[in-house]
Amino acid sequence: MQDPIHSADSQGHILHAFDAELDTLHDLALKMTNSTLYQLESAINALQNEDCDLALGIIAETTRVKKLASEIDIEVLSVLARHNPVANDLRTIISIAKISSELEKINGEITGIAHLILGIFEPRQGGVSLELADKIIEVGRCLELMLKKLVLAFWNRQTKSAFALLETSRQCEVNVELCIKDQLAFAVSNSRLVGRTLDIIEILKAFENCAEYCCHIAQYIIFMVDGQDVRHLANTAENPSVD
Repeated sequence: MQDPIHSADSQGHILHAFDAELDTLHDLALKMTNSTLYQLESAINALQNEDCDLALGIIAETTRVKKLASEIDIEVLSVLARHNPVANDLRTIISIAKISSELEKINGEITGIAHLILGIFEPRQGGVSLELADKIIEVGRCLELMLKKLVLAFWNRQTKSAFALLETSRQCEVNVELCIKDQLAFAVSNSRLVGRTLDIIEILKAFENCAEYCCHIAQYIIFMVDGQDVRHLANTAENPSVD
C-alpha cells in the first residue's frame, strides 16, 4: 500500500516542477517580446539617423531571436510530453507557442526592413526627404507603442493593455495607408525614383504586417489570461466584456 504522506509529497513536487516550467515558458516569451521591441527600436533609429551600421546590427541579431523561438518550441514540447496538461495550463502553453510564432514573423519583417534600409541609404539612391522620413518614423512609433503594450500585458499577465493594443492598431493602419498614397503620388511625378519608392512602400507594408501580428499576439494573450477567444468578434477593443 502506498504511503499517503509520501504520495502527497511526490504530487506536490510534481506540481511545483510544473509551475516552474510554466514560469520558464512565460519568461522566455517575455524575453523574446523585449528582444523584438529592441529590434524595432533599432530599425526606427536606423531610419531616423540613416545608420546602415545599425541596420547591419539588426540583421546580425536575428539569429539570437530565432534561438529564443527554438527554445520556446523545445520547452513547449517537453512540458506537453511530461505533464499532459489540461484546461487553463494547456491554454497557456498553446497561447505561448502561438505568440512565439507571431513574434518570429515580426522579427522576420524587421530584418527585411533592415535590408531595405541598406538599399535606401546607399549613396546613389539619394536618401529620403525629411518629411517622408518623419512619416515613416511616425508609423514605426505607432508600432513601437503596440509592442510596449504587449510587454506590459505579458509582464502583468492582464488583458487591459492587450485590448488597448487592438484599439491602437487602427491608427497604425491609417498612417500606413496615408504614407503609401503619398509614395504612389510621388512615384508618378518622379519616375526615376520608382525603385526607391517601392523600397519605402515595402518598409511601410512590413510595418503594417507587424501591426497585424501584434494584434494576433494581443488576442492570444486575452485567450491565455481570460479564456476569451476574441479573434472573430467585431469591435473587441471597444467591448472587452463580450463573451
